[in-house]
Amino acid sequence: MRTKLNIEIIILIGILIQACDPTYPVSIKNDSETGIIVDAKLTNNFYPGLTTTYITDENDRLQFKVESGQEFQCGMTIGGLKDDLPFSDLKIFTQKDTIIAKNRNEVLNLFDRNWIGNLKTPYTLTVE
Repeated sequence: MRTKLNIEIIILIGILIQACDPTYPVSIKNDSETGIIVDAKLTNNFYPGLTTTYITDENDRLQFKVESGQEFQCGMTIGGLKDDLPFSDLKIFTQKDTIIAKNRNEVLNLFDRNWIGNLKTPYTLTVE
């Protein structure tokens, strides 16, 4: 009887762990010495948080500034970032350079990666 109960508990724990996808924030972090300007074409997955108000133009483009040492929350994702990307294209204007990502794959490639090449979680695009 005790063995059957242990097996049922193990199966229940396995189902619960498998059914729960983690949620991760998506953000842009400015580690440069000056502020940056971000110009982005938004997707339906852009959620800057409850306290942030924003206005997009008729093409769903948005510009915002991220001060030096600050981080801007731009969304949440369940599981992977590829399906929940908040931008379909992106331009980041720094004092020294402009970073341009013309499509979703290029935007995805800007996010921080770990030493084996996988995206780090939480998902952060760091400008240095």
